[in-house]
Amino acid sequence: MKAVKGLIALAFAACIALPVFAQEDSVTLGGLPLSFSITTDFAYYPKSAPVVSSSTHYAPFTGVYSGLEGRTTGHACYTIPTPIGNNPLTAGDNITLDGYLELTPVSIKPGFSISYTPIAFLVFNTGAEIGSGWNLLGIEGLGQYDENTEDYKSLSPFTAWFYHFWFQGTFQFDTGAIIPGDWTHIVMLASYKAEYIGLTGQNSQDLWYWQATPNQVNGWKYYSNVILAYQMPLIIKRAGLMAEFQGYYSDDAYLYGSRYDGNFMRIDISPLAQFQFGEKDTLSLLLNFSSRRGYSTEYENSKEESFLSTISREWFFNRIALSWTHNF
Repeated sequence: MKAVKGLIALAFAACIALPVFAQEDSVTLGGLPLSFSITTDFAYYPKSAPVVSSSTHYAPFTGVYSGLEGRTTGHACYTIPTPIGNNPLTAGDNITLDGYLELTPVSIKPGFSISYTPIAFLVFNTGAEIGSGWNLLGIEGLGQYDENTEDYKSLSPFTAWFYHFWFQGTFQFDTGAIIPGDWTHIVMLASYKAEYIGLTGQNSQDLWYWQATPNQVNGWKYYSNVILAYQMPLIIKRAGLMAEFQGYYSDDAYLYGSRYDGNFMRIDISPLAQFQFGEKDTLSLLLNFSSRRGYSTEYENSKEESFLSTISREWFFNRIALSWTHNF
């Protein structure tokens, strides 16, 4: 059951001053801006059973329900202006410190990040987070694979810790910066992130799950996204398209990496829209088409996947996702 997986595609930018998907009010603390926000993410998954095929294919709907996701994250951001000139490219330069806390029904995860904007169209970001989880009503928050039982077993809360750190660069541009007007804003964003995820107490290639997502291993991963959207002076503030690319760097991340295709690149294509309600509330809507490994045999449980042989790429409609942000 997909209950609480992180909604990467909806985490547009909590504190980074991107022209595409971040707008915040602020108060002052010692003359420097401090902002607070809270974001609630929700996603609904229909069912698309896997199809056995040796070529790229599409898996149609086979049921109305496969799972739900949900999380709430509170952010406190402190911005330090660092302008190196008065020209439009450098006047808004800043360093932003973001402390946050993520809560789901089966996990808790605090984190911290630092973002630096040296020039209007570039942002560099690094951060780290650590969390623990528990099982609730059959929803598995934290666990590891047991070779003796050939199944996953849950771990006691706060005896094992999920950890994650990353380095990211983002290019952003808004045509409204060079062509003034309410209807001249075509916004573009491209980012690349190198990240490491792990679970304490696990060796290389050991399988574990976090927030109801099995078949994870300790290792370096990458995540990249590209967004192209049109901005309007309407309640529908922005509409566009997002493409995402992610996976492990090494094929040896998994024990059966060569057979399982350990460094398989997951690709997501998502039409999106963002609605602005007043100055403090934003609602984002995303329709996500995703790709996953296609296997040589049928299977019933996703926990079996890392032991199967990958022979193709399978596309399917993954989820309908909503993200609401309130700025205080």
